[in-house]
Amino acid sequence: MEKEDDSTDDQREPQQDLGRGGSQRSRAVYSQIRVVGLAVVLPFVMVAGPIAGYIGGGWIGERLGYTTGGKLLGLLLGAAASVHQTILIIRRLLHEVK
Repeated sequence: MEKEDDSTDDQREPQQDLGRGGSQRSRAVYSQIRVVGLAVVLPFVMVAGPIAGYIGGGWIGERLGYTTGGKLLGLLLGAAASVHQTILIIRRLLHEVK
């Protein structure tokens, strides 16, 4: 069987590689998208940690008989975790911008 000769094969545009091995321009676009994505995540991380800590601490506090203390401890631990994650994300952002 012979392969049919399509004239449309010659008219196709080359596909742009958006991965890590792509051109300099595609790497720059990928880097910018990554920076924006990391920056968008920051406010959610800062809010989610204390909320999750408050809810989790309240749940554990109820089981142990220290509802208020559990909520307070959970809130503080959640806030500390959020600060830690925020610092890590900012370090990644600064590394990506360089």
